[in-house]
Amino acid sequence: MYVRPFGYTRPASPLEACEHLRRDDGAKVLAGGQSLLPLVNLGLSTPSLLVDIQSLGDLHGLHLEGEQLVIGASTTHRMLERDAQVRRVAPLLAASVREVGNLRVRNRGTIGGSVAHADPAAELPMCLIVLEARYLVDNGARVRSVPAADFATGFLTTRLAPDELLTRIEVPAAGPDWGWGFQEVARRAGDFALVAAAAIARCEGTLVADLRIGLAGVAPRPVRCPTLEAAARGRSPEALPELAPLVDPDIAPSDDSFTPAHYRAHLARVLAIRAAQDAARRSLDVRAA
Repeated sequence: MYVRPFGYTRPASPLEACEHLRRDDGAKVLAGGQSLLPLVNLGLSTPSLLVDIQSLGDLHGLHLEGEQLVIGASTTHRMLERDAQVRRVAPLLAASVREVGNLRVRNRGTIGGSVAHADPAAELPMCLIVLEARYLVDNGARVRSVPAADFATGFLTTRLAPDELLTRIEVPAAGPDWGWGFQEVARRAGDFALVAAAAIARCEGTLVADLRIGLAGVAPRPVRCPTLEAAARGRSPEALPELAPLVDPDIAPSDDSFTPAHYRAHLARVLAIRAAQDAARRSLDVRAA
């Protein structure tokens, strides 16, 4: 396989990175490289310049700011997986990141890279829309905030302008009475999910008071299930399976060489309900403790 030659630069600041992106419309950002480099090796992406942001310290790490978890875009999956703050304030992220690839991928791959790559089967972008995160993007002259639910516009496409850099992710901390659930089916451990579902729920008494559900692998981008979310309020966790058909209006599965669309739709119904029930039961357990 012939790979077209490309340039390489390691900017000293996000501003310099944005300047490279603005000057060269064939430039691509290199963070962990776990999404971009396979595409380059296969000839599916032919960048003229790689802008390596791995050494930009401002984009690394995570911390709490008041009631939200702030994740630098170059923070690795492994850092997210191992951090005690994440397990405490955003346990859905801590659980789902363990299903991403394998240990090598998690050691190298970055959260911002996964979000910006916008694979519709990726676990973390789905979880971040459930958690109602916001993404900060910077072009060197201005910073804007984009809701996670609006960031991906289609298959591998986002609202990032050519000269913009995703710099950080802001995740509102869920209250202590919220439970979480995560389910996925993949062909092999570490593969992208055929379908994945994530949910957080808050119960009052024995009934669901609030529910958010996200799905991956069933549309050109991760989706929420507002019809199911609304119908679940005021129901017990045991009554949720009867609502499974309400997933259908919010998904658009397609056939591929491995999985027919009707099977993806079936998985979406099953996994959405399982994730919702797990989330509701964890909320009930917290309230009972």
